[in-house]
Amino acid sequence: MSIKPFISVVLVILTLFSLVFMKMDIRRLSYSVLQLAQKEKLMKDRYRYRSLKLAQVMRTERIKSYAQTYLALNEAQRGQIIHMTGDRIALKQ
Repeated sequence: MSIKPFISVVLVILTLFSLVFMKMDIRRLSYSVLQLAQKEKLMKDRYRYRSLKLAQVMRTERIKSYAQTYLALNEAQRGQIIHMTGDRIALKQ
């Protein structure tokens, strides 16, 4: 009996198993890439939404109305001197 046919059959079977394993690994990696792409899209959407919300909150009219309503600040009148407490600066309006 020759061992060559047995070795050739084993070699063919191992080759087929390795091909199947590689295809399964490719499929698994493609699912991982798909999942990461979906997460990236979600993060980009959240970033855009939060940037839009920040732009809405930081509007000058909104800040001005907040300062007048909650901080009791008024607009500077003509000729009024504004004292800045940080560096002791006095600015004439």
